[in-house]
Amino acid sequence: MKHAATILLALASLAVQAQPLRDPFARPAPPLRAASAEAEPDAPQHAPQLRAVMVAPGRALANINGQILAVGEWFGDYQLIKVEERGVTLSKRGVKSVLVLNEASRK
Repeated sequence: MKHAATILLALASLAVQAQPLRDPFARPAPPLRAASAEAEPDAPQHAPQLRAVMVAPGRALANINGQILAVGEWFGDYQLIKVEERGVTLSKRGVKSVLVLNEASRK
């Protein structure tokens, strides 16, 4: 009986160890644009609102509607083109738009 319990414990620990560990600091994979567009064809497109920017040497990020984006990444139909200290530039089908941080979002 003791031997069977030891074997069951060993098998249970192997099952737990088989699950890969996730890096808590890794950025989640961006959603697939085509799949999300097909899954929600009637979903309303929210206007992008700039919440925050982070500019550091070699790295710039923007928080648009709660989504953290690096230059070149997409927010719906908008591509993030440029990040500056007080705003960002987005492009949608070749048309550029500039979002600027307002006083309320900077606090």
